[in-house]
Amino acid sequence: MGKKKFLIVGSGGRESACAVRLAKDTELYAVIGHKNPLIVDCVKQSGGTYLVGDANDPQVVLNFVKEHAIDYTFVSSDQPLANGVIDVLLENNFKAVGGTQKAVRIEWDKVYSIEMMQKICPEFTPFYRVVSKVEELQDTLSEFESRGLGVVVKPQGLTGGKGVKVMPEHLSTYQDCIDYATFLFKNKDEKVLLVEKLCGIEFTIMGITDGENLIVSPASYDYPFRYEGDTGAGTGGMGCFTDSYKLPFMSEDDLNDCKTIMQKIIDEMRSKNLLFNGVLNGGFFKTRKGIKFMEFNGRLGDPEGINILSVLDGSFSELIIHLWNKTLSKDVVSFVKKSSVCKYLVAKEYPDESDKAVSFTLDEEAITDLGVKTFFASCIRTGEHQYETLRKSRVVAFCVVSDTIEYASSLIDKAIDMHVKGSLEYRRDIGSKESLDKLDKIVSDELTVR
Repeated sequence: MGKKKFLIVGSGGRESACAVRLAKDTELYAVIGHKNPLIVDCVKQSGGTYLVGDANDPQVVLNFVKEHAIDYTFVSSDQPLANGVIDVLLENNFKAVGGTQKAVRIEWDKVYSIEMMQKICPEFTPFYRVVSKVEELQDTLSEFESRGLGVVVKPQGLTGGKGVKVMPEHLSTYQDCIDYATFLFKNKDEKVLLVEKLCGIEFTIMGITDGENLIVSPASYDYPFRYEGDTGAGTGGMGCFTDSYKLPFMSEDDLNDCKTIMQKIIDEMRSKNLLFNGVLNGGFFKTRKGIKFMEFNGRLGDPEGINILSVLDGSFSELIIHLWNKTLSKDVVSFVKKSSVCKYLVAKEYPDESDKAVSFTLDEEAITDLGVKTFFASCIRTGEHQYETLRKSRVVAFCVVSDTIEYASSLIDKAIDMHVKGSLEYRRDIGSKESLDKLDKIVSDELTVR
């Protein structure tokens, strides 16, 4: 009996990581927006094939699945999910893992998700207000000011992590919050979400679920800001780290609270007949008062998913089959108890689009010999060790699994310094000793109950 045919949809770094895992024991297929070098290599090596086309178009994906008699499709990219790729495949009796369009509304509608949280987990929900028109902004922001709360301004819909602005990092005053929210309304956002700025440490936990059962992956600490020292614009994520299971600043109670929240969300979706399997990605804050909810994503995070797939113990394809069969349990999924660090290389202009493509060289074999894994994203191969960016999004990710966060971080720096040449940038401080010391100081100064 031949290998099962598995399809991935999308061409980012996260999909590269999925491709590496699935190519180990499946015949891999892909619908990709561009010829991602790693995905193309994995597909060819496994005996499958790929299509360069609109991966966000459900009909394109359906036609490909029909043509190649795909056994299982795994979708973990936000736009294909929001566009209903899973719905169309299920309606045509194909096996597909990922949330349906209505289920992943929990990601693409921030108002919907926080109102669900307020309903079922109010004790973990920060203070917030939903604004429906410009005329409401002044009174609403005055309410935040009277409470002495900083503000986070969030568009209602998908922004790839780049539409949220935080006070005072991006918005110095309450008037700046009003101005930005007014801009969002002019940009046709139906509603704007205003949330209290939480003091503490932000982290992510990805819950793997078959729609009923939940297994949480190791927690990850993300670096969303563009420049070292957590400055600059918000991005889709410049990198992150994991540390065995819990993060250094987390208690067992913190982890259990996150599990409780995510299980209640899964139960709530099931009670509404919303079909969700795959990954529920929970963003949380560790505060002095305990855990607070920040956001949900209905998919593997990027870069967090690269870390998690790198420490996943066992077969990724078998895990996907368990998700489809609703047979998920602790017996079928586990993670290597080590640390991991992931860092993204980006163009100088990122998160803005570049005026022109950037050529760079990268010696993947030499990087692999150092113990560093390479995951191509928004770039194409132009020759041996020669690559070119696509002018937008993140270019290539590097990940290391090691005994310590600090060593993994330093090994990625060494690989980039020695074997990547070109006008690309990254954050050296991701997982560095200085960054870890900074987190320890936040724990001491802001989170310790005195």
